[in-house]
Parts: sequence; structure tokens; C-alpha cells
Amino acid sequence: MPRYPEYRMDPNMSEEDRADIQARQAAASQMHTYTSAKERYSEAKSSAWTFLVIGCAGFLAVTAALTGVFHLPLSHFSLLVLDAVFLLFIGIAFLSFHHAARLTGEVTGETDLNTRIRRWATDNLRPEELMVDLDANTSEEMKYFLISEMVRERLMRAFPEIDDAYAEEWTENYYNENFYNEY
Repeated sequence: MPRYPEYRMDPNMSEEDRADIQARQAAASQMHTYTSAKERYSEAKSSAWTFLVIGCAGFLAVTAALTGVFHLPLSHFSLLVLDAVFLLFIGIAFLSFHHAARLTGEVTGETDLNTRIRRWATDNLRPEELMVDLDANTSEEMKYFLISEMVRERLMRAFPEIDDAYAEEWTENYYNENFYNEY
């Protein structure tokens, strides 16, 4: 997904605008990044499969070494500890699969919320209305901050249940889809 590019400060920009942009960038850098439920689900499932494959392969290999199928240059105690570690990996895999299963509900809820927000945005956010107070002298950075702030405020009023990081992510995506190509 495209991101708002980092622009160099316009040399003709007023000190007030420059200070405002720097303050907004500093505030934005303090926010945590939003990770969607779909991404968290994918990561949990990927971790689960990784732990399961490594755990099973390691457990089978160490168990084979313990039963004398082949020899590993480790003491019997070390092989037992390794077997326990690989069993722990298998346990972590099952916990990760369980966590991924719980996240499926969040993925559905997030998808529904995104659909509701998009429907709301179509009815309530028009790019022409958002740009009405901007003039030709407004720098690109200020346009980004002013439009994003208006969109985010309206979004938070319409959907107070959403998290700040989600609102920030959605606002940035909305800006990129509706304004980024204009410049």
C-alpha cells in the first residue's frame, strides 16, 4: 500500500507552517502502528506451522537418535533435553493454532467494520468538501495534515469504538486513495 512520502520542507514555507508540520510529525511518530487482524492471523498461523514442522522433525530425529537408529555425538541427557525442547515447540504450535482460530472472529469483525466505514465514507467524505478551505498557496505537507486531520476527526466521531491506530491507518489509506495522485 502506498504511503505518504516524506517531503522536504518547502523553503518558501512560513515558520508557523514549518513548526506545525514538525509538531504533527513528532506526534505521529509517537503513535503505535496498526496491525490488522488479518495480518495477526496470518502471523499466528505461520508461527504455528513453523513450530509444528520444526518441533516434529526435531522430535523424530532426536527420538531416533535415542532409540539407536543413528548416532548423534551428544550425551543421553542432552538428547532427552532436546526431545523436551522439541515437544515444547509442538506445544507452542498448538497454542499458536488456537490463537489463530480465535483471531478468525476478529478478522470477520474488522472486515465488517471496514465495510461500514467505507460505506460511511462514500456518503460523508467528499474530496471537494475536504479541500474547500485550502488554497493554491497551501503546501503539500499542510494539505496532507489538514485533510487527514479532518477525515480522522469525522471518522472518530462517526465510529467512536475504533482504536486510534486503526483510525490513523484508515485515514492514511483514504488520503492515498483520494488525494495522493492529485499532486
